[in-house]
Amino acid sequence: MNEFFSIGVVSELLNIPASTLRFWEDKGLIATHKLPNGYRGYVYQDLTQIANVIFLRNLGVPVSRVSQFTTYSLDEYADHITTLQKQLLQKLQTYQDMLTRSEYQIRSLDEVLRLSVQEPFFEPIPFEAVEPFDYLEKEKIIRYIQQPSQYVRYFDTRDMQTETRCIIVPPEEKGSSPLWRRTPEQQTLVFLIREMVDQNFKSDVEETLSKIQKTYRTQHLLAQYLVTANENGKMIDYLKGYVEVQPR
Repeated sequence: MNEFFSIGVVSELLNIPASTLRFWEDKGLIATHKLPNGYRGYVYQDLTQIANVIFLRNLGVPVSRVSQFTTYSLDEYADHITTLQKQLLQKLQTYQDMLTRSEYQIRSLDEVLRLSVQEPFFEPIPFEAVEPFDYLEKEKIIRYIQQPSQYVRYFDTRDMQTETRCIIVPPEEKGSSPLWRRTPEQQTLVFLIREMVDQNFKSDVEETLSKIQKTYRTQHLLAQYLVTANENGKMIDYLKGYVEVQPR
């Protein structure tokens, strides 16, 4: 005589909600038995069938295709599993890219906190060149979307109206026309720039520059975007400023 298990027991045993088991039953993926008391009952063979469905669902097989796998020949099964594996690898790469971007954002947030408690200090510029770009340049705007910290604004501090929108140029990129290049003799001070987005991007950059200029002559300034966040009810763009300096 078969031993029957209630839906509650099976749900707990296989860690599957009872509602999911009922849904799979409605779709014809699993069998059940009506007991004399009117409740559902499952036998050992049913547990194996449910386990197989769980296995395929955990592979990412849609509910609508689970039953098809029982009709495949070995070759057909291999073809479908291989296709599924390729799809999973693509998803894995997508999530890896997302993870990498999230790590960039965490570093940007950490950089804001680090710069916010320090006076300007010497630090080399970590990128080699920047190139002007327009928002209609598809390749560059995609690069910006993928990693916003590639966005840099260029200034000649002798005339702050020289502001130019730029993007970091990878060292291996050919055919670029950089506006600024790093040189070995450059000395740069770094500091945090706050721009108030809701006030026409009013910033504290010139105030900080005026303090630096008491000790140094300033030349090029590169403002690298870090992150946008709310500070005391105001939307703030945080940028990392790199200003080239020479002693007076």
